[in-house]
Amino acid sequence: MRKIFLSLALAFLLMAALLSLIRVAYGQGPDEPDVISRETQGENVREIYAPLQIESPQQPNIGFIDSPTATCYQPDSTQDACYINWYYLSVNADPNYMIAMTVTLNAIGVVARLHGFFQTSMYAPYSLFDRGFKVACGALGSGGSPTLGMAYPWTINARDSANLKSANYGTVYCPAYTP
Repeated sequence: MRKIFLSLALAFLLMAALLSLIRVAYGQGPDEPDVISRETQGENVREIYAPLQIESPQQPNIGFIDSPTATCYQPDSTQDACYINWYYLSVNADPNYMIAMTVTLNAIGVVARLHGFFQTSMYAPYSLFDRGFKVACGALGSGGSPTLGMAYPWTINARDSANLKSANYGTVYCPAYTP
């Protein structure tokens, strides 16, 4: 009888120890957020709390806009007419869908709007814009470079179905119009 009582007592003690360890381990996590900073002014108190769980930062799904080789060319040197075009424009947002891409020449305004429909990427080859966007070539040095004509800053904006946005900026210099 003593052996059974001793065995039950030992099992009870082991179970109590195990439960207390589980409770200690459970209590290790913070019940309240940590106070990072505390300021008081009279009866007013301002506290800044750390979040309970630190999560990894969310990275947007929209990719960068690929817009290589913005070019301004003058097909006829006897006219003050140049054309700005890109070899291609591309952006992706997998698994989201691309909603829109907008091309803006800052001196002119929006020159192209491309809209997507259930597509995870958007690609616009140079031929989509025909010859490009017509601008004035400008006189020699008019864009700040002594050997070129006008300079045109441009902006390309893209937006996906999660309303994430991406932008690309640059400046293209045109050849000078020398009559």
